[in-house]
Amino acid sequence: MRLYTTAPSGATLVQNTFIDHYMLQANGEYVKVYLYLLRCAGGNMELTLSSVADALEYTEKDLRRALAYWEKVNLLQMNCSPDGTIQDITFGDPAVLEAAPASASVVSEGPRDAGRPQVPNRDRMDALRENADIRQLFFVAEQYLQRPLSSSEQEDLLYYYDSLHFSADLIEYLLEYCISKGSSSRHYMRKVALAWAEAGITTVSQAREETNLYNKNYFSIMNAFGIKGRNPAAPEIKTMSYWLNELGYSLDIILEACRRTILQTHQPNFQYANKILELWKKQGVRSSADIVALDKKHLAEQKDKQKQPRPKTENNNRFNNFNQREYDYSQLERRLLNS
Repeated sequence: MRLYTTAPSGATLVQNTFIDHYMLQANGEYVKVYLYLLRCAGGNMELTLSSVADALEYTEKDLRRALAYWEKVNLLQMNCSPDGTIQDITFGDPAVLEAAPASASVVSEGPRDAGRPQVPNRDRMDALRENADIRQLFFVAEQYLQRPLSSSEQEDLLYYYDSLHFSADLIEYLLEYCISKGSSSRHYMRKVALAWAEAGITTVSQAREETNLYNKNYFSIMNAFGIKGRNPAAPEIKTMSYWLNELGYSLDIILEACRRTILQTHQPNFQYANKILELWKKQGVRSSADIVALDKKHLAEQKDKQKQPRPKTENNNRFNNFNQREYDYSQLERRLLNS
């Protein structure tokens, strides 16, 4: 498999367009594959699918999925033989494709991404900037952020308005909500916006209801850990959002993982609970009934192990062949104390 790029050798060139319009929207594992291949292309290296998979510690299936994603958004083109073997890969130029980059979900990767709205092209963005509502929206955003908007931030707001069909009021509430959570990051804001779009939220009242629901879920999880009297910290919110949104678990399953965490560790431990939930995900748990079935299966396996006879081993230690003396250690202790 050969890789072809027009970038100069001796350096791995990552264009700003890739970072602004592609990287933030893609699965992190896909980005890792893209950057590694870009570096290999600069070194004119001969590769195989298995060697790349080994280097990244991925399966070949995972690697093919990442390559298919980047081919779908036109950032690379694969040339395959009739049997499906990848013969060469040619990288596209993100700057050339900037006018109409594909927009995949940052909340989750999968078949649903095919229906994602496209980022407005350059001419459309220039036209929108002349809109009075948009100019007012930019002004409000700058008041929230307490600084001028960057061109990338302006493009994000135009994307929410034109592609996600958010009203100006809804975008203002999006700004208010994200900043109230202590984050003005473009990545976080886009993630929230795409989650709202996926949930069919089109009004401020719907958004308020959604955010209140998640707040209730967060505090229910905190209470299950015995954490009261404070708001969740940003890393805790990120972890709980991962459980609710990306793993897709209902509150009752998450609370059960928290209960088991407390039983095992005797303290709130988000990492331990996360391991439980990720293990359940791998085991196909979708409901509380699935957890009960797993518990029964585990219990049956433990009973089967206990029923198996243990092999007898002879102890050839000559010391142990002597009859061992039995001492009353309480009596010996009293003698020592009285002496």
